[in-house]
Amino acid sequence: MNNTNTTSEVDVIIGSNIRRIREFSGVSKRGLAKAVGISWSQMKKCEDGARRISAGSLFAVARALNCSIDEFWRGIDPGEATLVLPARSDDAIMVARNFDRIPSPARRAAIANLIAALADGVALKSAAE
Repeated sequence: MNNTNTTSEVDVIIGSNIRRIREFSGVSKRGLAKAVGISWSQMKKCEDGARRISAGSLFAVARALNCSIDEFWRGIDPGEATLVLPARSDDAIMVARNFDRIPSPARRAAIANLIAALADGVALKSAAE
């Protein structure tokens, strides 16, 4: 994840959208900053894209400006930020949740190898054979 102190093109676009919506709504920069609970200078930096705005503050800005939070993303290609996580079964979630609780690194490795072998369809020999 990016350093929260580093701003990007996305921060500039979001800041520009905040300014555009604020000006259209007739709200002053000071008024918006007060409603959000940050200083005027912090709001200026957010609008200029020089300061990254937190999700909580962005939500507060949307409420103060009576707009959808989606408006702040206008001009950003959503395809660049799309991460689709594959669906997981309840069994897979249970295995993942409990795996790190196994104290022995050797047992964790053996279980990981067993799962990989079963998933690959490799025939396993039983201990009795």
